[in-house]
Amino acid sequence: MAAPLYDALLVCHLAAALIGFGAVAIGGWSAADGQKAASPRSDERLLRFFKPGRDWPSRLVLVVPVFGLALLLGGDRSAIAHPWPWAGLFVWLVAAGHLLGLGWPAEHRAQQALAGGEGDLEEFRSACKKMERAAAVASVCFVAAVILMIWQP
Repeated sequence: MAAPLYDALLVCHLAAALIGFGAVAIGGWSAADGQKAASPRSDERLLRFFKPGRDWPSRLVLVVPVFGLALLLGGDRSAIAHPWPWAGLFVWLVAAGHLLGLGWPAEHRAQQALAGGEGDLEEFRSACKKMERAAAVASVCFVAAVILMIWQP
């Protein structure tokens, strides 16, 4: 693969990872704030974050392995035989599984509960707790993947 194309793929891979996992971490912090807020419906920051709709920047997490595999297959193919890219893919699968199965559905429930009536505040806090947990797991996975990609054992 030509160097400029490889460099462009690398930039896309890194940007998707940093923006996607950064948005996930921000979601986790917002969920932690949502659990602690005495009156979440009067907190403008929480209302702004939990407005109904998808958090599109966090969905960039889903394209990280696409660019990573393109780099792997288009660059120095000797890395295919090493365990580190496949360990990185496994770590990404753990992160994506937590986000798809727990984090993003919990975020959707938190949005609905915050927009609902007073009785929905416990549902909001419960959803925030699940969302925070999924964001924490995804953030740990991100750090592990970065270590793997730099160290390349």
